[in-house]
Amino acid sequence: MIVLITGIYGFLGSCLAEKLAGKHHVIGLYHVNTKSIDSSITVYDSLEEINTTPDVIVLCHAAVSSGSHQENSDVLHNANVHFTQKIINKFPTTKLIYISSVSVYSNDGSIVTERSTDNPQKPYAQSKLAAEKLVMKHPGNYVIRLSSLYGKGMKENTLIPNYANQALQSKNISVWGNGGRYQNYIYIEDAISFIEKSIDCKSMINFPLLGVADKEYTNAEVAAIIAELTGAEIVYTGEDKALSYHYSNVLTQNTLGWSAATTLADGLKEYIEWKEKQY
Repeated sequence: MIVLITGIYGFLGSCLAEKLAGKHHVIGLYHVNTKSIDSSITVYDSLEEINTTPDVIVLCHAAVSSGSHQENSDVLHNANVHFTQKIINKFPTTKLIYISSVSVYSNDGSIVTERSTDNPQKPYAQSKLAAEKLVMKHPGNYVIRLSSLYGKGMKENTLIPNYANQALQSKNISVWGNGGRYQNYIYIEDAISFIEKSIDCKSMINFPLLGVADKEYTNAEVAAIIAELTGAEIVYTGEDKALSYHYSNVLTQNTLGWSAATTLADGLKEYIEWKEKQY
């Protein structure tokens, strides 16, 4: 099977490519050809260069606003919406798997499921939902909404690497407020197995698949796991007005026969062991 991965040099794209290369003929797309992944993978730096028709395209490309990094609306729309449409136009009959985000949901305090209301509040989430709608116009395509993705090689601008860097550098972890905010984290290996299931699935799915772990953790719990792994102390400071989120993806689990297998403690242990080698 020929699998095209867009955004192949990103965190998810590169990890996915390395896993799939042993099973499929993987090709990649990225706006610049910057590094080597697997010697069997051909990476293109423009859509126009691709002269073969893939069997499946996993759309990992994205302009991202998260943590301390924020893109403007035009950049988000061009990368997340306009470029997605260009791919659809070039490969109208190819199965597409679009990697989206749980940020498209509203937060009314209820447990979020696949059937929950979409109500994106920020430009990034709005652009992701717009791209989802383009993809889902074509039967046989899938949308995957992931919660906070973490693991070896992740970007540095979100909570887990922030806590890890503090712990390893100063042996202190600053946690805003009382640390009571709940968030959901999915380990990179679980996300990859989820996508593999989606590639193999032949069912017609007319709802967004929800890629989340089985439980949420407070910021204080995340800090406590990292503190135990590193010998750091936790310091509570200021206040945190951010909202908590809770999820249930029973429909996705039943549809794909998949569930996240990695506990947060195990995933963070592997991440911290990798992170320590970076210092």
